[in-house]
Amino acid sequence: MSAWRQLEAVWAGRRMRFEPAEGRALPEQPPARYVVVLISGGDDRYLLAEIRGRGYCAPSGRIEPAETAEQAAYREAYEEAGARLENLQLLGWYWLEPCSATEPEPCLAPVFWARAAQLEPIPAVEESLGRRWARIEEMPALYYDWSPLIEAVFRYADTYRQTVAQR
Repeated sequence: MSAWRQLEAVWAGRRMRFEPAEGRALPEQPPARYVVVLISGGDDRYLLAEIRGRGYCAPSGRIEPAETAEQAAYREAYEEAGARLENLQLLGWYWLEPCSATEPEPCLAPVFWARAAQLEPIPAVEESLGRRWARIEEMPALYYDWSPLIEAVFRYADTYRQTVAQR
């Protein structure tokens, strides 16, 4: 875990680092406020959503009041990429410091891995302009605000995917 602590990025004015779950449950503190979903096609491709004003990125967003992180992951995957998920698994969490412009304390953004069970049309009322499959090698040219940290998290997810495929 110590190598992960050395990988940091700045995203939307916040310091961000990743901590793998390694079989642990999501901590209760600091609170989870956002969610990120890395959606596998079952091979080495991941589903990216094209978000208005940002470009391509993993489906992600705020956890709504009274919603669990898992429920938010399913919702964001559908709203931003039209994806219905199977085998949703907690990979780890991003530490965000500060949480947001209005929340100066740190918060967490759980990162989930899932397989796409089905792709449906993206709801027209959402901020997503489309979706596409991409291999990690293609992402530096596509992904909004690509960083060594985000690359390391996708590679970690891909190692997880390969482990799941062998079961």
